[in-house]
Amino acid sequence: MTADQLIVWQNHQRVGTLWRGLDGRLMGFEYDEEWQASGQAISNSLPLSQRTWLPETLTAHHWFGNLLPEEQARAAIIRQLGIPDDDFSLLAAIGGDCAGALSILPPHQTPEPSNRQDCDTPLSQERLNEWAAFKQRYALFAESQQAPKPRLSLAGAQDKIPVIWRDETFYLPQGTAPSSHIVKFAVDGRDHVIFNELYLNTLATLVGIECPSTSVRYAGRHPLLVVERYDRAWVNDSLQRIHQEDLCQAMGMSRTQKYQEHGGPTLADCFQLLRDVCKPPAHSLQQLLRWQIFNVLVGNSDGHAKNVSLLQDAKGKWRIAPAYDLVGTVVLGYDPRLAFSIGNQNNAMQLLSRDWKLLAEQSQLSYPFIKREIKHLQELLLRFASSKEMQQALLEAGLPDHAWLRLQQQRHHIVKQCKKAALW
Repeated sequence: MTADQLIVWQNHQRVGTLWRGLDGRLMGFEYDEEWQASGQAISNSLPLSQRTWLPETLTAHHWFGNLLPEEQARAAIIRQLGIPDDDFSLLAAIGGDCAGALSILPPHQTPEPSNRQDCDTPLSQERLNEWAAFKQRYALFAESQQAPKPRLSLAGAQDKIPVIWRDETFYLPQGTAPSSHIVKFAVDGRDHVIFNELYLNTLATLVGIECPSTSVRYAGRHPLLVVERYDRAWVNDSLQRIHQEDLCQAMGMSRTQKYQEHGGPTLADCFQLLRDVCKPPAHSLQQLLRWQIFNVLVGNSDGHAKNVSLLQDAKGKWRIAPAYDLVGTVVLGYDPRLAFSIGNQNNAMQLLSRDWKLLAEQSQLSYPFIKREIKHLQELLLRFASSKEMQQALLEAGLPDHAWLRLQQQRHHIVKQCKKAALW
């Protein structure tokens, strides 16, 4: 083994080897012989029928690169750790607790026991306050020399950290120990994003879209969004990882292709993937459709291919994961263009029935079925968006009283879109 190799583990079983190619940047992957004989494929783009993926094919590189943080979050971690800006170096530094069930570790290291609470270090209020206030962010990735450094990786551009949350206390998993929750911080100091995501996650749950449990807590005066990880489960007091992959990974695409307009998949492509890999596919197809309709009606234009994931059970079967990263981007002033177009239309506020009919044709779905799903969500959103039940659910989740008024524009947008939906 060399410094240019990493070992991929699922729980405490060795899955394979990841290595750096001769160019110093691209990565190759090879399943271990024993895993290939008796394990499950870690991705629909990396089937067990093939053992080795060379770096130049990009298939393995795309899959493992999709585990990493993006944009400003990536740049900040690279600066903090003082490592080269390449995917292999980042995985070597922070690949111990990724999305899903895999741990990516140096050859001399093995995964920590998942039930060892001595692997957890209470996250000091001072450090949490600094992070929430945009001071010393990512310093936790280079903690003291005495304690093992956390090896935490979360994809996406928003500032967030994986933690264990027990008894209203945040713990930082040490070494390779798994986390139970994700803590999200305000973007550029805009705490309204935190309240908006809590609102939409709660609303999605009320209208029947599976969504992780979400709540708000505070670091000083700064709100934090605490999201329960759907790819973790407590089993007999032991925190277990559940394997997952996002749709870019499942399709063998780079993270730069998460948007349709940047060469990524269409919504029709996503429906076809679910037909191919989810058995039976009906529930997953319906959930994907409801997710996109919900995005259109609430103004979430950032529902891209990395924001849809698949969960793998112990038998290797795949199903669509709960919805996540639900944010009213239109109301918050971000790019209003839909990540997935409806037919050929990417402006959710200009949709017509012909756009949904074209989507039905492209996706091999029944247009009457799509219309029923639109009507179903339209009625539920109008019922719950400003309801007492919604206010109570948010209160229980930690939304402060003053934040309800700050959500008024979001609620009005939903009502406006639901009225338009009557014509679809």
